[in-house]
Amino acid sequence: MTDAALVGRILREYRFGPATVRRRYGSVAGPQVGYRLRRPAGGAVLVRAYRADQPLASYLRGAGTAPVTDWLLGRAATLDWLAARGYPAPRVVATRTGDPVGVAGPWLTWATSDIRGRALAPGGGQAGLLGSALGRLHALGPPLPGAAPLPGAAPGLASWYPATAIPAALRRLGAVATLLPGEWRPLHEQFRRTLLAVQRAAAALPVAVVHGDPWPGNAVVTAGGRVTLIDWENGGVGLPVVDLGHCLLECHLDPGLPGNRPGAWLIRPDPHRIAAVLDGYTRWRRLAGAELAIIAEGIRFGAAYLGAIHFEEALIDGVHGATMDARLGLLRNRVAVSQAVADLAARHLGGR
Repeated sequence: MTDAALVGRILREYRFGPATVRRRYGSVAGPQVGYRLRRPAGGAVLVRAYRADQPLASYLRGAGTAPVTDWLLGRAATLDWLAARGYPAPRVVATRTGDPVGVAGPWLTWATSDIRGRALAPGGGQAGLLGSALGRLHALGPPLPGAAPLPGAAPGLASWYPATAIPAALRRLGAVATLLPGEWRPLHEQFRRTLLAVQRAAAALPVAVVHGDPWPGNAVVTAGGRVTLIDWENGGVGLPVVDLGHCLLECHLDPGLPGNRPGAWLIRPDPHRIAAVLDGYTRWRRLAGAELAIIAEGIRFGAAYLGAIHFEEALIDGVHGATMDARLGLLRNRVAVSQAVADLAARHLGGR
């Protein structure tokens, strides 16, 4: 199927009519592709298409489901839940029959509004806006049985939902344990320690809807001067301390970094960025004692979860080369700086 054929089906499925279409990522030759559709009457829509006959990407299966349809329904339900609470995020665009997920031949589609605005300014000067958007999200409360009834369908699970993501990651680490090159063993051991630490602490940790990948590249400054988080593929019910921990690392990156220069994606801890994120975050939500006790592992959790996948791909699936080398280099960097980031965060929170 060509781009033109798939886009034609999308236009019919959503009754969009004529539109200017630009492919944003992926390819019809692969498992997923994304388009931005701008209509002559104004407004734009983002449409993500996934092959229904191909497995869901490994890094998304921590949401506890493998079928693409179930996963997409969970993403749409999460955005609907946020909309019911007035939280600024992309809104689901329904198909012509009112469904949240469309069908375009062998493709399943998920359409959302396109958030207009500008990227965060480079240099970290607007890191507080990112922290504020994240704190406001986590302050919405736990969308679980026993919580106060509110409108909106139950959200899906985040890609890093502990009850499903941690056992899967531990199984991956176990499968490669006998295949590890010597220089990979320290990373492997750290990943396992982090996963087990979060698993032991999870029962006492607050739960909320999380974004799953909060960093400046997934933040848009809208006309009101607030940040709206975009790209919710990893979002859903999860642990706020892991979401915040990921942000405290990735807030050091600026939007628009060159993809062909891995060195540009390495982090050097900046106390000013960390303080700005935490100041914005704590305007909306204070960390619980159990979260403060596990903050360092929360910061390392993303590297541990993704690292288990990369190790499996490298040592079992045989993926090698410059791309895998770059991935492993980023993981080493995140683990190497994680304690310094945690210490800076704890120092700032303790001084408030």
